[in-house]
Amino acid sequence: MGDPAAKKARDMKKAQPKLFGTDGIRGLANAGPLSAGQVLKLGEATAALLARHLHRRGRVGLGWDTRISSGMLAASLTAGLSSGGADVVSFGVIPTPAVSHLTRHFGLDTGIVISASHNPALDNGIKYFSAEGGKFPEAWELGLEKILERAAPGGVKTGVHVGRVETVAAQAVAAYTADWVRHFKPARIAGLRLVADLANGATCRTVPLVFSGLGVKARYLSDQPDGLNINDRCGSLHPEKAAAAVRKHQADVGLAFDGDGDRVMLTDERGNVINGDRILGLLATHYARRGKLAGKCVVATVMSNLGLEVYLKSRGIRLLRAAVGDKYVARMMRQHKAILGGEQSGHILLPALSPTGDGLVTALEVLRVVGAEDRELSELAGTWQDFPQVLINVSVSKRPDLLSLPKVKQEVAAAQRELKDRGRVNLRYSGTEPLARIMVEAENRDAALSWGERIADAVDDTLGDGKRRTLTWLTCA
Repeated sequence: MGDPAAKKARDMKKAQPKLFGTDGIRGLANAGPLSAGQVLKLGEATAALLARHLHRRGRVGLGWDTRISSGMLAASLTAGLSSGGADVVSFGVIPTPAVSHLTRHFGLDTGIVISASHNPALDNGIKYFSAEGGKFPEAWELGLEKILERAAPGGVKTGVHVGRVETVAAQAVAAYTADWVRHFKPARIAGLRLVADLANGATCRTVPLVFSGLGVKARYLSDQPDGLNINDRCGSLHPEKAAAAVRKHQADVGLAFDGDGDRVMLTDERGNVINGDRILGLLATHYARRGKLAGKCVVATVMSNLGLEVYLKSRGIRLLRAAVGDKYVARMMRQHKAILGGEQSGHILLPALSPTGDGLVTALEVLRVVGAEDRELSELAGTWQDFPQVLINVSVSKRPDLLSLPKVKQEVAAAQRELKDRGRVNLRYSGTEPLARIMVEAENRDAALSWGERIADAVDDTLGDGKRRTLTWLTCA
């Protein structure tokens, strides 16, 4: 009969979505599942799925970012949804979290955004939200994939049964920005001098309106999107650009958003970069002092710095670690009833404010805390020492369990014996690229780099395809 536990594990593995990764569908624009034809079929399948679950035609909110392919894919998806009998409410170019927010605001059945987030312009992606603005149910993702496996994915409607298409771009931007101006108006942030790098992305449509409405003085960088320059040496992947501008113009705070606006990196008044870990530490401390940190816990990921964990522990706050990906962070937050979680990348979850990560909301909440504490950002966010943390990406030809490889397992075990509880090793694959990611953290740079290189060599020797290998210091303490 076999092992029941093994059978359950096999069944769970089979039930995982194949098309949808940790953050929707992502890849090269107009190729594979993101070709215009396939996206049209995806729209028809989505319409069929909604009709099946709702017993009526679905109403879908649709937004997209500034990359050159987004308009094309929006047209294909709109055609497929309408052809399948769903109504489409088009928000136009708008940040990903705004689609989540507006799906609830307009009482829609699902929200869809076309964006590849922080990826370069040649890529694109499609991400779904539930009616509540949260993650699309995984069971529904599986349902979509099953419909797409058929020769005729969802069936098309004719005549009066096709879906309507309504464009509400101006109303969408106005509704989203007005809500946040209203919410943060009481905060003591008027008069602050900011630098904001908009990554030539979708926040170009929203961030200036919100800051203007709040009386904040801002100098904008990377705010002229041309379809090709989104995330190009700017934004949250290159916060040093905002940091340099903060120092040059003597601003109070710098902000660096990514192309679709769901994450943000900050810079203090001295030009020091404040990443997601430090944002979590700052907010957690503020909430805990006021008795508002439910469960005295924060949810981060396996990539978050050990320095954050040590710092929070000294203040009686537990750091819980989820797998990389905001949906895993959100899931663990629900399990522990946590009100704060996020990733080192600046993707912060504040469910009391927004059902999904929103870089603008994160930035505004940090600015609110700075005003409430009446202290400089450098003082609030610089209260602990990071452990040096290096990330090495190795391009791979296949993706077996990394710890099933004898040479890799041997090097990891040796590293863990030496580092003990003053360092960590984390191995994983990228959710969107053919890369193995090796992260090593230690008390000094030499140990982190040495063990990182040794483990990366073991991965490269076993799985490497010879294409590329990159090294990044996530923290260089």
